[in-house]
Amino acid sequence: MRLDKVWIVARKDMSEFKTNKYIVFSLVLMPLVMSFVLPIAYLVPITMLTGDNSNVPLDLHINITSRFEGLNVENVSVSNASFVKSNLTNVVAQSCIFENCTLTDVLARDSVLLNTTIDRSYVIRSNIEASPRTDSTLSGCVIIGETSRTVNMLKTFIDSLLMFFILVPVMIPTIIASYSFVGEKLNKSLEPLLATPTTDMELLAGKSLSIFIPSMAAAWISLVPFVVLVDLIAGPVLGYYPLPNIIWVVGSFILAPLFCLLSISTNVLVSSRVNDVRASQQIGSLIVLPLVVFFVITIAGLITLDLFYMSVFVMLIAIVDAAVVYLSLKVFRREEILIRWK
Repeated sequence: MRLDKVWIVARKDMSEFKTNKYIVFSLVLMPLVMSFVLPIAYLVPITMLTGDNSNVPLDLHINITSRFEGLNVENVSVSNASFVKSNLTNVVAQSCIFENCTLTDVLARDSVLLNTTIDRSYVIRSNIEASPRTDSTLSGCVIIGETSRTVNMLKTFIDSLLMFFILVPVMIPTIIASYSFVGEKLNKSLEPLLATPTTDMELLAGKSLSIFIPSMAAAWISLVPFVVLVDLIAGPVLGYYPLPNIIWVVGSFILAPLFCLLSISTNVLVSSRVNDVRASQQIGSLIVLPLVVFFVITIAGLITLDLFYMSVFVMLIAIVDAAVVYLSLKVFRREEILIRWK
């Protein structure tokens, strides 16, 4: 394959893309939506729900006057006491410290609970650490060392935004690639193009490269404001900047290009077989389904979005890419395209 011929075809197509307002509009609008609108629409409401997620313990001003260890305490009210390895049932506790205890049907206020099992109890404005809870209610408590549900939800939504971000290099080729051959047909330039002294591989590689470069450029350029905005919104809540991380690096720089190549190959293949731009776009857009299915399964909690599953998904898409590229070369027939060209 002669790379100079490939570049000539690619450069010729990219110069034509600049004159197509529809393509230019798609290259600009979609990344802007992904970079600015999605983080604000998804993350701001969740961060507002988190409130103050600080794990700094409450200043309770507890003044311990008595200490008990290894007792079974029932049906009493206690205050300013320290309990160690004790079982408390049907107790009202104020300003107490519980360590390695079991609380059942207990109302505890302004207290400290360390390694304590909480069962069917109500705990108000207390510091809780490493204490399992069953059928209990907490109000105004600080759970030290434990991530809240809203923070976990925020992390999940940040990971789910990767799907939308990968959609940029998947959807843009469905717009550009649909014009790859159909546009040539409509512009009456297909016959001279197919008559050029280039091989089928060089022609397809040149057209694919002309789509890959602007698609991935739009995706990677939009990644910068996207990461900055996500960090500004989620950083104060999480206590650290969540992006970039290893999942996003793999998704943005390995999975996204593979999906982009798959989208390009599929759409160029479809574009070479049909005579209508809309038909080409509708058929080619089906390529987003595997991506959507993968992230729906992840959000549903069936799998975790970790490096292992991302690596497996990358390998599967790479295999599919190779198969689609091979199929494109096999079914591409210049003579048939010229005969069917109207």
